[in-house]
Amino acid sequence: MKGSAMKRKSKNSKQQQVTAGGSGAALVAINERIVGERTIQTVNARDLHAFLEVGKDFSNWIKDRIGQYDFTENQDFVCSPVLASEGRGGQNRIDYHITLDMAKELSMVERNEKGKQARQYFIECERKLKDPAFSIPQTYADALQLAADQAKQLALAAPKVKAYEAFLSCKNAMTFNEAAKVLGTGQNRLFQFCRDSGYLIDGGTKHNLPYQEFADRGYFEVREIVIHHSDWSERKSQTLITAAGLDRIRGQIDSYFEECKHKGGAA
Repeated sequence: MKGSAMKRKSKNSKQQQVTAGGSGAALVAINERIVGERTIQTVNARDLHAFLEVGKDFSNWIKDRIGQYDFTENQDFVCSPVLASEGRGGQNRIDYHITLDMAKELSMVERNEKGKQARQYFIECERKLKDPAFSIPQTYADALQLAADQAKQLALAAPKVKAYEAFLSCKNAMTFNEAAKVLGTGQNRLFQFCRDSGYLIDGGTKHNLPYQEFADRGYFEVREIVIHHSDWSERKSQTLITAAGLDRIRGQIDSYFEECKHKGGAA
């Protein structure tokens, strides 16, 4: 079975299996594929659709999600036709190979237990695949050991995960102070990360407001607040982080501050 799977690999796609905590097997296969001009880890959206147990046919589901969340071809995903002779069902189809960021977002917006499992799985995959010391398990015993290690890490992170998932389950956005507590950092450090990463405007009258692109993608919201002083009041715009924005940031902020430390520029 393993040998036949290896033979089917295309020249621009390399499959990697990363086990999910406690299962000893991958929830969804991770593949290396060219997206735009980069070779990155991707997921076949059909596999994710099947795991999430979505109550809608795949073709309409993926097209609706792409439209709703403004995903961009050759940036967030690539399409590849599968001829009837290669696939199942006797008809041609189109497969969507999506980035791990897109996979996490699609998992999150399903708002069910499967979606939570998939999102945590992709976060763990990103962490493991970025770790030069990580080697993909080759035996069942190795997979069990990795699962045990992940279980210990999840137990240590349980309080933060509980707070994080509580936010994702609510409909309202949260302030940067609240988001910073969920992420285990400070409010000023979170603002710094968002400015340096190009999410928020740096300086001027719109300082710390989101760029329109990321507001349109649903990562941030802006609300008007009134600040009362002793003898006068003023209106200000306040940036809030949505569930989608927090999930996007969570996968990037730790590596950002780690790089800052190495450069001697951490705040």
